[in-house]
Amino acid sequence: MPSALATSPYVDVAHRYIPGSRITEVGGDWYDVISLSDGRVGLVVGDVMGHGVAAAAAMGRLRITTKALARHDSEPDDLLTELDACAQEAGIELATCLYIVYDPKSGGARIASAGHPPPLVLRPDGTVETIDDVLGIPLGVGGCPFRTIEIELPENASLALYTDGLIETRGADLEVGLKALRAELGRAPGPLEATADRILASLLPAPPADDAVLVLARVRRAR
Repeated sequence: MPSALATSPYVDVAHRYIPGSRITEVGGDWYDVISLSDGRVGLVVGDVMGHGVAAAAAMGRLRITTKALARHDSEPDDLLTELDACAQEAGIELATCLYIVYDPKSGGARIASAGHPPPLVLRPDGTVETIDDVLGIPLGVGGCPFRTIEIELPENASLALYTDGLIETRGADLEVGLKALRAELGRAPGPLEATADRILASLLPAPPADDAVLVLARVRRAR
Protein backbone atom coordinates (compact mmCIF):
# COMPACT_ATOMS: atom_id res chain seq x y z
CA MET A 1 0.00 0.00 0.00
CA PRO A 2 1.17 3.59 -0.59
CA SER A 3 2.79 5.18 2.46
CA ALA A 4 0.86 8.40 1.77
CA LEU A 5 -1.81 9.34 -0.75
CA ALA A 6 -1.63 12.53 -2.80
CA THR A 7 -3.88 15.33 -1.58
CA SER A 8 -5.93 17.83 -3.56
CA PRO A 9 -8.11 20.82 -2.66
CA TYR A 10 -10.70 19.40 -5.04
CA VAL A 11 -10.91 15.78 -3.87
CA ASP A 12 -11.44 14.50 -0.33
CA VAL A 13 -10.56 10.83 0.13
CA ALA A 14 -11.28 8.16 2.72
CA HIS A 15 -9.63 4.79 2.17
CA ARG A 16 -9.65 1.40 3.83
CA TYR A 17 -7.70 -1.82 3.31
CA ILE A 18 -8.85 -4.96 5.14
CA PRO A 19 -6.55 -7.99 4.75
CA GLY A 20 -8.07 -11.41 4.22
CA SER A 21 -8.12 -13.83 7.13
CA ARG A 22 -4.94 -15.63 6.13
CA ILE A 23 -1.72 -16.18 8.02
CA THR A 24 0.46 -13.90 5.90
CA GLU A 25 -2.15 -11.11 5.64
CA VAL A 26 -0.75 -10.07 2.25
CA GLY A 27 -2.49 -10.18 -1.07
CA GLY A 28 -2.95 -8.47 -4.38
CA ASP A 29 -5.40 -5.64 -3.63
CA TRP A 30 -4.08 -2.10 -4.08
CA TYR A 31 -5.11 1.51 -4.54
CA ASP A 32 -3.59 4.95 -5.01
CA VAL A 33 -4.39 8.64 -5.43
CA ILE A 34 -2.10 10.46 -7.87
CA SER A 35 -1.59 14.19 -8.44
CA LEU A 36 -1.64 15.06 -12.16
CA SER A 37 -1.08 18.23 -14.16
CA ASP A 38 -3.59 21.14 -14.19
CA GLY A 39 -5.03 20.14 -10.83
CA ARG A 40 -6.38 16.82 -12.06
CA VAL A 41 -6.40 13.78 -9.79
CA GLY A 42 -5.95 10.11 -10.65
CA LEU A 43 -7.79 7.46 -8.64
CA VAL A 44 -6.82 3.84 -9.08
CA VAL A 45 -7.77 0.53 -7.51
CA GLY A 46 -6.69 -2.95 -8.58
CA ASP A 47 -6.63 -6.60 -7.64
CA VAL A 48 -4.11 -9.30 -8.55
CA MET A 49 -5.49 -12.82 -8.42
CA GLY A 50 -4.16 -14.93 -5.57
CA HIS A 51 -2.64 -14.36 -2.16
CA GLY A 52 0.72 -14.43 -0.50
CA VAL A 53 4.09 -13.01 -1.44
CA ALA A 54 3.76 -13.62 -5.21
CA ALA A 55 0.47 -11.71 -5.45
CA ALA A 56 1.83 -8.90 -3.28
CA ALA A 57 4.96 -8.60 -5.44
CA ALA A 58 2.88 -8.47 -8.64
CA MET A 59 0.62 -5.87 -7.04
CA GLY A 60 3.60 -3.71 -6.13
CA ARG A 61 4.94 -3.84 -9.66
CA LEU A 62 1.60 -2.82 -11.16
CA ARG A 63 1.07 -0.02 -8.64
CA ILE A 64 4.47 1.54 -9.28
CA THR A 65 4.05 1.22 -13.06
CA THR A 66 0.60 2.80 -12.89
CA LYS A 67 1.90 5.83 -11.02
CA ALA A 68 4.74 6.30 -13.53
CA LEU A 69 2.39 6.04 -16.51
CA ALA A 70 -0.19 8.37 -14.93
CA ARG A 71 2.38 11.11 -14.48
CA HIS A 72 2.94 11.11 -18.24
CA ASP A 73 -0.71 12.22 -18.61
CA SER A 74 -1.74 8.98 -20.29
CA GLU A 75 -5.38 8.59 -21.23
CA PRO A 76 -7.01 5.94 -19.00
CA ASP A 77 -7.34 3.41 -21.83
CA ASP A 78 -3.75 4.01 -22.96
CA LEU A 79 -2.53 3.55 -19.40
CA LEU A 80 -4.33 0.21 -19.12
CA THR A 81 -2.90 -0.88 -22.48
CA GLU A 82 0.63 -0.25 -21.20
CA LEU A 83 -0.18 -1.88 -17.88
CA ASP A 84 -1.53 -4.92 -19.71
CA ALA A 85 1.76 -5.22 -21.63
CA CYS A 86 3.65 -4.96 -18.34
CA ALA A 87 1.49 -7.70 -16.84
CA GLN A 88 2.11 -10.02 -19.78
CA GLU A 89 5.87 -9.41 -19.71
CA ALA A 90 5.95 -10.09 -15.95
CA GLY A 91 3.90 -13.27 -16.26
CA ILE A 92 0.96 -11.79 -14.31
CA GLU A 93 -1.87 -13.87 -15.70
CA LEU A 94 -4.90 -12.20 -14.21
CA ALA A 95 -5.35 -8.82 -12.55
CA THR A 96 -8.04 -6.17 -12.61
CA CYS A 97 -7.66 -2.41 -12.50
CA LEU A 98 -9.89 0.66 -12.53
CA TYR A 99 -8.40 4.05 -13.38
CA ILE A 100 -10.24 7.38 -13.11
CA VAL A 101 -8.97 10.88 -13.89
CA TYR A 102 -11.00 13.72 -12.35
CA ASP A 103 -10.71 17.24 -13.78
CA PRO A 104 -11.98 19.86 -11.30
CA LYS A 105 -12.13 22.53 -13.99
CA SER A 106 -14.74 20.69 -16.07
CA GLY A 107 -16.14 18.30 -13.47
CA GLY A 108 -15.45 15.46 -15.87
CA ALA A 109 -14.22 12.03 -14.83
CA ARG A 110 -12.53 9.91 -17.49
CA ILE A 111 -12.76 6.20 -16.69
CA ALA A 112 -11.27 2.97 -18.02
CA SER A 113 -11.48 -0.50 -16.52
CA ALA A 114 -9.64 -3.77 -16.95
CA GLY A 115 -12.23 -6.24 -15.71
CA HIS A 116 -12.67 -4.49 -12.35
CA PRO A 117 -15.95 -4.16 -10.41
CA PRO A 118 -17.73 -0.98 -11.56
CA PRO A 119 -17.38 2.31 -9.68
CA LEU A 120 -20.39 3.87 -7.97
CA VAL A 121 -21.36 7.55 -7.97
CA LEU A 122 -23.31 9.04 -5.09
CA ARG A 123 -24.96 12.23 -6.32
CA PRO A 124 -25.85 15.12 -3.98
CA ASP A 125 -29.55 14.23 -4.23
CA GLY A 126 -28.82 10.81 -2.69
CA THR A 127 -29.16 8.73 -5.86
CA VAL A 128 -26.49 6.11 -6.54
CA GLU A 129 -25.36 5.27 -10.09
CA THR A 130 -23.37 2.22 -11.16
CA ILE A 131 -20.92 3.01 -13.98
CA ASP A 132 -20.98 -0.43 -15.57
CA ASP A 133 -20.58 0.29 -19.29
CA VAL A 134 -16.76 0.25 -19.31
CA LEU A 135 -15.82 -3.16 -17.87
CA GLY A 136 -13.02 -4.27 -20.22
CA ILE A 137 -10.97 -7.45 -19.83
CA PRO A 138 -8.47 -8.22 -17.04
CA LEU A 139 -4.81 -7.34 -17.32
CA GLY A 140 -2.55 -10.09 -18.58
CA VAL A 141 -5.12 -11.52 -21.01
CA GLY A 142 -4.26 -9.36 -24.03
CA GLY A 143 -5.89 -9.17 -27.43
CA CYS A 144 -8.73 -6.73 -26.67
CA PRO A 145 -8.52 -2.93 -26.61
CA PHE A 146 -9.55 -0.87 -23.61
CA ARG A 147 -11.72 2.22 -23.90
CA THR A 148 -12.25 5.44 -21.98
CA ILE A 149 -15.63 6.92 -21.14
CA GLU A 150 -16.33 10.31 -19.57
CA ILE A 151 -19.02 11.24 -17.09
CA GLU A 152 -19.76 14.59 -15.46
CA LEU A 153 -19.71 14.79 -11.69
CA PRO A 154 -21.68 17.51 -9.92
CA GLU A 155 -20.27 19.43 -6.98
CA ASN A 156 -20.01 17.22 -3.86
CA ALA A 157 -20.63 13.97 -5.73
CA SER A 158 -18.79 10.97 -4.27
CA LEU A 159 -17.07 8.14 -6.11
CA ALA A 160 -16.81 4.69 -4.55
CA LEU A 161 -14.03 2.40 -5.76
CA TYR A 162 -13.58 -1.05 -4.23
CA THR A 163 -12.37 -4.59 -4.80
CA ASP A 164 -14.51 -7.71 -4.99
CA GLY A 165 -13.50 -8.73 -1.46
CA LEU A 166 -15.85 -6.02 -0.19
CA ILE A 167 -18.95 -7.33 -1.95
CA GLU A 168 -18.25 -11.05 -2.32
CA THR A 169 -19.41 -13.48 0.35
CA ARG A 170 -19.29 -17.25 0.24
CA GLY A 171 -22.45 -18.71 -1.25
CA ALA A 172 -23.87 -15.35 -2.37
CA ASP A 173 -23.90 -13.71 -5.79
CA LEU A 174 -21.77 -10.61 -6.30
CA GLU A 175 -24.91 -8.68 -7.22
CA VAL A 176 -26.18 -9.17 -3.67
CA GLY A 177 -23.06 -7.56 -2.24
CA LEU A 178 -23.16 -4.78 -4.82
CA LYS A 179 -26.78 -4.03 -3.93
CA ALA A 180 -25.82 -3.83 -0.25
CA LEU A 181 -22.95 -1.46 -1.05
CA ARG A 182 -25.25 0.77 -3.10
CA ALA A 183 -27.74 0.88 -0.24
CA GLU A 184 -25.13 1.84 2.36
CA LEU A 185 -23.58 4.46 0.09
CA GLY A 186 -26.99 6.03 -0.56
CA ARG A 187 -27.86 6.50 3.10
CA ALA A 188 -27.82 10.00 4.60
CA PRO A 189 -24.53 11.57 3.47
CA GLY A 190 -21.99 12.51 6.09
CA PRO A 191 -18.22 12.73 6.61
CA LEU A 192 -16.36 10.33 4.32
CA GLU A 193 -14.47 8.67 7.16
CA ALA A 194 -17.70 7.87 9.00
CA THR A 195 -19.29 6.64 5.78
CA ALA A 196 -16.34 4.33 5.11
CA ASP A 197 -16.54 2.90 8.63
CA ARG A 198 -20.29 2.37 8.32
CA ILE A 199 -19.94 0.56 5.00
CA LEU A 200 -17.28 -1.78 6.35
CA ALA A 201 -19.28 -2.53 9.50
CA SER A 202 -22.32 -3.40 7.39
CA LEU A 203 -20.69 -5.39 4.58
CA LEU A 204 -17.84 -7.00 6.55
CA PRO A 205 -19.15 -7.81 10.03
CA ALA A 206 -16.47 -10.55 10.26
CA PRO A 207 -12.93 -10.72 8.82
CA PRO A 208 -13.23 -11.33 5.07
CA ALA A 209 -11.90 -14.42 3.34
CA ASP A 210 -10.39 -12.15 0.67
CA ASP A 211 -8.63 -8.80 0.88
CA ALA A 212 -10.96 -5.82 0.59
CA VAL A 213 -10.34 -2.23 -0.46
CA LEU A 214 -12.70 0.73 -0.28
CA VAL A 215 -11.86 4.21 -1.58
CA LEU A 216 -14.38 7.05 -1.27
CA ALA A 217 -13.64 10.32 -3.09
CA ARG A 218 -15.84 13.44 -2.77
CA VAL A 219 -15.19 15.97 -5.52
CA ARG A 220 -15.41 19.75 -5.84
CA ARG A 221 -15.15 22.06 -8.83
CA ALA A 222 -12.35 24.57 -9.32
CA ARG A 223 -13.60 28.14 -9.03
